[in-house]
Amino acid sequence: MKPPGQARAEAGALAAWAGTRAAVRLIETDFALGALLLERMRPGTPLQEGSDDEAVEVAADLLTRLHRATPEALSFPTLAEAYPSLEAQALDDVAFERRVRDEPERGDAGLVRIGAARAAAMALCASADRLVLLHGDFVDKNILRARDGYAVVDPSPQVGDPHSDVGFFAAYHRPASAILQRAEAIAERMGLDGHRARRWAAVWTVHQSCQAWREDQRSLDAVLAGDDFEKLLAGP
Repeated sequence: MKPPGQARAEAGALAAWAGTRAAVRLIETDFALGALLLERMRPGTPLQEGSDDEAVEVAADLLTRLHRATPEALSFPTLAEAYPSLEAQALDDVAFERRVRDEPERGDAGLVRIGAARAAAMALCASADRLVLLHGDFVDKNILRARDGYAVVDPSPQVGDPHSDVGFFAAYHRPASAILQRAEAIAERMGLDGHRARRWAAVWTVHQSCQAWREDQRSLDAVLAGDDFEKLLAGP
């Protein structure tokens, strides 16, 4: 069960993607209950870590198809509108992880860059020359194997820069050492701007650090502290 507004948004996105064969099929809805009936996916296993070549190929293929859906007639928030709540969630997450782990400095690498990430995100939103229906939570656990390939589930749909979904995936997928290369490789396969994809990856890496749940947190934070990320967050 989901909050009714969340269920409506997810159902709207899945309906928009119905012809793409890139998303789970929506069968029925009950918004009063916040319930969505979805087609069962078999085997339903998430995209695994390992070969970045496969991850890049799968991500580029799915995003290319998802981004073909036109968002104009659909009622979704823009990425710029949704961003403050995403930042707030990251800040809530780091407070929680610090408390339960008793690690008062956990997530510092992200926290000190959260303002720079916000500025970069707003600049990227304002300069986007194309808007698409974004998945909004395009990560391994929401990319499941079906009989005829992979498809996505559990979108958090927004309207915005297609490079955002690329960067979101690149920041989440491990290893952290390949985040920027991964973003650029996916963008290249999709015919997108590699630099914009890298900048969005830097933004979402800040959020990943702030969320502070990852087993590879130290590696993630070390990568984020590098000169490449600093320059990308500073722009343009």
